[in-house]
Amino acid sequence: MNVRDRTVGAVFVFTAVSVPLRLVGLGNRIAHWDEGRVAYWIIEYAETGVLFYRPIVHGPLLKLLNAPLFELLGATDFTMRLVPALVGGLLPLVALAFRHRLRDAAVVALAALLTLDPTLLYYSRFMRNDVLVAAFCFVAFAAFVRAIDFDDGRYLPVAAVALALGFGAKENALAYVLAFVGATGLLAGHRLVFAWYGGAESATADGVGPTTALGSSVSELKGLMWWGYAGVRRHLRAVIGSVVAFFAAITYVYAPRGSVPDSGTYYSSCRGYDPIIGIEAAPTLGDAIANPLTVFRLGWFTVGSTAELYACQWITPRADEPNPYLEYLGELASITGEASAALVGLAVVGFAVTLYRPGLPDDLVSFGFYWGAASMVGYPLITDIGGAAWLVVHVVLPLSVPAAFGAGVLYGVGRDAQIDGDTVSAAVSVGLAALLVASVLWSGYATNVAGPSDDDNPLVQYAQPSSELRSTLVETRALADRSGGTDVVLAGGNLSNPSSGGELDRRPNCADWFDILPLPWYFEAGGIDVECAPTAPAIEDAIADEPPIVVVTETEADLVDGRIDESYDRRVHRMRTTDTPYVYYVDDSRMTRPDEGTYTPTRRK
Repeated sequence: MNVRDRTVGAVFVFTAVSVPLRLVGLGNRIAHWDEGRVAYWIIEYAETGVLFYRPIVHGPLLKLLNAPLFELLGATDFTMRLVPALVGGLLPLVALAFRHRLRDAAVVALAALLTLDPTLLYYSRFMRNDVLVAAFCFVAFAAFVRAIDFDDGRYLPVAAVALALGFGAKENALAYVLAFVGATGLLAGHRLVFAWYGGAESATADGVGPTTALGSSVSELKGLMWWGYAGVRRHLRAVIGSVVAFFAAITYVYAPRGSVPDSGTYYSSCRGYDPIIGIEAAPTLGDAIANPLTVFRLGWFTVGSTAELYACQWITPRADEPNPYLEYLGELASITGEASAALVGLAVVGFAVTLYRPGLPDDLVSFGFYWGAASMVGYPLITDIGGAAWLVVHVVLPLSVPAAFGAGVLYGVGRDAQIDGDTVSAAVSVGLAALLVASVLWSGYATNVAGPSDDDNPLVQYAQPSSELRSTLVETRALADRSGGTDVVLAGGNLSNPSSGGELDRRPNCADWFDILPLPWYFEAGGIDVECAPTAPAIEDAIADEPPIVVVTETEADLVDGRIDESYDRRVHRMRTTDTPYVYYVDDSRMTRPDEGTYTPTRRK
């Protein structure tokens, strides 16, 4: 094997490690609030075939991918997280796209960071769109870099489709585009600064006036503009084809399926807004397949209405909800530093080395650092909640490039020291490398294995139920299989709030649906029959029928305590990391207690 072969082999080895790391125990953690609501809506789509863009659920891509998986493998916590796990697991392969830009050690280091970084690992094991949009945008970036470096327009359609899939996953793909533009501007800026500095040095050496430095910057700017213009002209067909491919992919992912709801439901994110794109006679994807003459109308409606919903939900300023920017920035920086300290430290080192070493800085390394810095500064401005740890994904992924370069520098220093017989420098390099590896492994173990739902885990967001709920859900499913009537009673007014409709049907209809998440996912996936008893008389009547499970908020538990039989086991579980305790009354006298394990319901028909 030559060096290149060993490098490719090492990347494949890390990928072979990356996928199992994300699959082992994938269904163990109890579903987060967000996972539960989206997973429920995926079941809804699989049952009804109706799908249209709802911004609050984010892009439809995850629904399109998960619905057939649910049909094939069953609706389980493992299955719902399978797509993000596989996408995140295969992400190290993207390191090979940069092997013409990075030295072999840095390419391997990039694959290692994409495999082991605790944040990327945690949210690859989480059913959210963040790893999907991050991975697809990273692939788009890699393809675009290769298109530029090899002057090969064939990479442009790859970049366009990957970017479209990123948009199909989540709206913050637009933030990636803005970060690309911002990083490009900063990269051009530092190129101009270095051109000016080089001109100033020449002016000093030759005794020429200061206009030489300015002339160097102007020449550099002209050169960059001409280079871009010439590149577009050379690959005009590929550029046009990429634009067509992008909008075709967007149309396919976002096109309504099954049927189009009324205008009020479709534009529910735009209340008080008069849509430009009318919904009347809007075709669905099925209509376009049956009648190809409607394809262009489908594209116009899909792209136009999606853009309007994007703007209404995610871009229009919210004057009534001011963004506490500094608070969100501090939280994001703190979580990033605590969870991915080694990667961030290496990124700073890598950027500093490339910036201050002799010669021009490395464009790829600088771009990755600017991209990550722009994400750190920008995401607190656009997020609508604090403590959103999944946003760290969008910071550490671009920083992985300068971090890999920094790791390569550390490896090079140690190797050169060993060759030169400098045992002290070699030992220091080995010690630093061991410290960084230990930091990554320990943080990965603490966040992903030891306490994936603990409050002191920096990557755990507030709406994560406690892990103790798992065994109760296992028993709930087992008891429901033995029950001939109502399986679960939701007692008290806090859990009851009948749905007023508007969107698609949400079951259990009697419940305060969003407040009891993620329970609707488990009820629906397990085919569990649920009834609400909001008042004391209703609770008494419901308990008289001896349901296997009764659930009530701890604040209203006195409505049940005096009425339920002593044979019920009383358990308290937090539905959020630090609060929202629910009391579960489980009649486990009806069955032998099962082993506490992964909750994998098979839906009852």
